[in-house]
Amino acid sequence: MRDIIELRHVLHENAELSGQEVKTNEILNAFLEKLNPDEHIRNIGRHGIAVVFKGKEPGKRILIRGDIDALNIPEGDRHCSHRCGHDGHAAIIAGLAQRLSERRPERGEVVLLFQPAEETGQGARAVIADPLFERVKPDVAFALHNIPGYPKNRILLRKGCFAAGSLGLKLSFDGVTAHASQPETGHSPQHVLSALIDIFGKKAEMLRIEKPLTMMTMTHAILGEETFGVAPAHAEIWLTLRSFDNDKLQHLTADVVQLCAMVAEKQGFQFSSSIHEAFPATINTDEQVEMISAAASALRLDCQYLDEPFRWSEDFGRFAEVCPIGMFGLGCGEDHLPLHNPDYVFEDEIIETGINIFEKLAFLVKS
Repeated sequence: MRDIIELRHVLHENAELSGQEVKTNEILNAFLEKLNPDEHIRNIGRHGIAVVFKGKEPGKRILIRGDIDALNIPEGDRHCSHRCGHDGHAAIIAGLAQRLSERRPERGEVVLLFQPAEETGQGARAVIADPLFERVKPDVAFALHNIPGYPKNRILLRKGCFAAGSLGLKLSFDGVTAHASQPETGHSPQHVLSALIDIFGKKAEMLRIEKPLTMMTMTHAILGEETFGVAPAHAEIWLTLRSFDNDKLQHLTADVVQLCAMVAEKQGFQFSSSIHEAFPATINTDEQVEMISAAASALRLDCQYLDEPFRWSEDFGRFAEVCPIGMFGLGCGEDHLPLHNPDYVFEDEIIETGINIFEKLAFLVKS
């Protein structure tokens, strides 16, 4: 395990933002090529990597994913850092590759995917859209996320929704500028902005009582430019919409855009909207959760079924468009700092548990 932990530390020191994982790709490829996988795809979904270990007998192809990108949270003199633990996730998958290089699965194939750009919701989409994906398209897929606030090595399970879907919605309104001394000669969206801020605030309060959970959070608002001489013509509202139900998320998005379009037309403003960092809800298949539970039990690991999904989003959910999926949490300590905290550091003690449970799953999948 010492070499895998060292690999995690090297990845940590070379953290790279989503879509920029060039050095991370080099480090992982150098480690993986020594393991002689049956197939080695070095650049899938731009900076992703997939390695394949084949069994002697035909069977299902299982994909096990680990994410590799970092967050825009400074650490020391670096502008980004692994404050979500993706360095640890990548190390777990690398450790699994090491195990499978010594002992291939009995049947089928195991694909280990080192996925880029998870934090922006672009990585899984890019991997699936890549023509190279046809070479590793799975019958079933698994992933994990380390979870602070739970005992080390506890396996966290949930059938159905495991993590919320979410998206960023940018709403823009444009009128006509004017001299600040004659604002009446222009057409400012100031009143539209203030009215919609109030409407969305009330809507957010109403959504709090809905089940399954659906949320609206205003994250940013803009009016005009940084000047004292010009009455503004441009306004923006940025919302994060979130739900445990993909259909509810789509309906809420459509309702907000329709409302804004109607207001803009009535008030004589140009209107546009755009979606950013979209994540589908991660919807586990019952059979895959039962397999994770069986693997954990075989390893005598403590399991806990969650009452509610996690509110954060994970783009692993997009693989549900391809095959049944199972995602689980791996506890990293009850007193561990939360994800995205500026002082968060991945817990090395849970790496071996992650490797063990994925290895067990690789051999549990039947043809």
